[in-house]
Amino acid sequence: MFGPSALLQGRVVLVGTGQPPNPEATVIVGAQSVRTSAQEGAFQLRVPIDATRLIVRTPGLPEFTFTLPPLQAGQTVDLGDLYVGSQAIAVQGRVVDALTQEPVGEATVTLLGQRATSNATTGRFTLNGVAYDPEGVLDPEGEVRKDGYIPRRFLADQPVIDGVMDIGDILVLTQTDDNPPVQPGNVRGVIQVSFGDALGTRIDIYSPPDALTASESIIVARADGAFQLWLLPGQYRLVFTKDQRTAERTVTVSSLTVPIDLGTVALR
Repeated sequence: MFGPSALLQGRVVLVGTGQPPNPEATVIVGAQSVRTSAQEGAFQLRVPIDATRLIVRTPGLPEFTFTLPPLQAGQTVDLGDLYVGSQAIAVQGRVVDALTQEPVGEATVTLLGQRATSNATTGRFTLNGVAYDPEGVLDPEGEVRKDGYIPRRFLADQPVIDGVMDIGDILVLTQTDDNPPVQPGNVRGVIQVSFGDALGTRIDIYSPPDALTASESIIVARADGAFQLWLLPGQYRLVFTKDQRTAERTVTVSSLTVPIDLGTVALR
């Protein structure tokens, strides 16, 4: 065997569908390997603590490599969902302070199991080997984290040009006593969908309101339709979409800390 070890666990799923691959994938760390389960794509693998990367091989798909976090002896590390797909692309962007418009360095950016750190000076980052499926039905969601800032989710839904997707600037807000607890935001409301719940509703944010392309998109993660957004002072058009049902709202934001309640937004 080997010396001090840690136990890795997680799932391998297809980026196009969110389902486990069939036939099953093989997860490899150094000389250790294991097949994923057919039903859930789950795996467990004991590895030496000096391991730094994990490889996923799936029949018919490219090989994907994921960077492991630092490991400690006896530790169980849940890697979450590791995504594979028909293509591997690079996703790049920049982390920016929403108030000062200055770059934010040393932020951790995660997307589909891949992770990167924003440049200390420019705030730019590149995630390499990100799973991509041009025929996929899912809008991949990532997250930015940095001490002193509110975690920020983002969508990777821009066109891929020469194997690269540029998602532009991701705005992050510092943590202050003025931030509302749990789910911070200065624009809120409740989405109502006829004959169903609001889970998965997409909110496209246009600024100025007559812009042709959305500056940001967010997926609602609550079945009851409650949402909260951080919007900088300015004018916006919000487009709510689920399946074939849509709704629009225009809003003028004058303060980060004074909430605007849009009430019930009914999708028709």
